[in-house]
Amino acid sequence: MIVGRRSLLRVFAPGNGARPAGWGFGYHLSDQLCDSLVFSTGFPYYAMMAPSRTRFCLAVFALVAVQAAAQTTLPDVVVKAPPWETEHGGYKISSNFQVDTHMSAVVYPAEPFEKDDILSVSLSHMHDDEYFVLQECSSQDCTQAHILRVWNAYGALGVTVQNENRVWIPHEGKFFMWMQRFPMRGFSTGPFTGFKAFSPPMVLEPIGTSEQFHVTDVVASQEAGPVKVVSSDHDGASFVIRFAGGTSVLVKRMRALN
Repeated sequence: MIVGRRSLLRVFAPGNGARPAGWGFGYHLSDQLCDSLVFSTGFPYYAMMAPSRTRFCLAVFALVAVQAAAQTTLPDVVVKAPPWETEHGGYKISSNFQVDTHMSAVVYPAEPFEKDDILSVSLSHMHDDEYFVLQECSSQDCTQAHILRVWNAYGALGVTVQNENRVWIPHEGKFFMWMQRFPMRGFSTGPFTGFKAFSPPMVLEPIGTSEQFHVTDVVASQEAGPVKVVSSDHDGASFVIRFAGGTSVLVKRMRALN
C-alpha cells in the first residue's frame, strides 16, 4: 500500500461554516513517491509536468486501486489423477487404452507409448487356437508392421525373458493389439510356437511344422480377420478386454515416475 504524509482526512463541503460532508481518503505525496507511482503505470513523462502534480498522482492511484478491486479472485483448483491411473512401486500405472471404433478388434493406447514404457499383459480363459498380438507400424503409412510379442494359452512365443508378460517399449511409435485365431483340426499337433517378425498390420504369419500347417487353414483364418472385441472396461489401472469366444485380456501401461 502506498503511504503519504496523511492517510485519512476529513472531506468538507464548500461554503460557509465548512460543514463535514463525509469521510474520504486523501494523500499528500512526496515528489519521489509520485514519480514512482506514475512511471509504474506507464503514463508518459510529460504528464508529470502537470501544474497540479499531487492531484494528478492521486488520480493515477485511484485508477490503479479501482482496477485491482475489479480483478476476479479465482477459486482453488484441486488437481486429481484420472480414475484410470495410479502410482505404485515407482511407476505410474494406467489403463488408458481404447478399442478402435471402426475396427472393433483392435486395441491401442489412448496416450501413445513412450520409450521405456512397460506394457503388462495378463490373459485368462484363452483357447488353444488363439494368439494375442502386440504389433507396431514399421512404415510411415503402416502398410508394413513389426510384431513385438505373441502370446497363446501357454505363454509368450519364443521369449526367454524372466517376465514374459511385460514388454519394454523400445521407442515411440504406433502400437496396437489384437487377437488371431487359427483353428486346427483335431489339435493333436499343438499350437504354433513361432511367427514372422514382419508382416502387414493385423496379419500373423505363424511358424510351425508341416503337420500343423496340414491341419490348419492359415489363409482362411487370416482372411477372416482378428477376433472381435465384445466389451471393454477400465478396472482401476487395468484395461479389461473381452473377446468373442470368452477370452479376457488385462493390459496396463507402466511408466517410471522418475
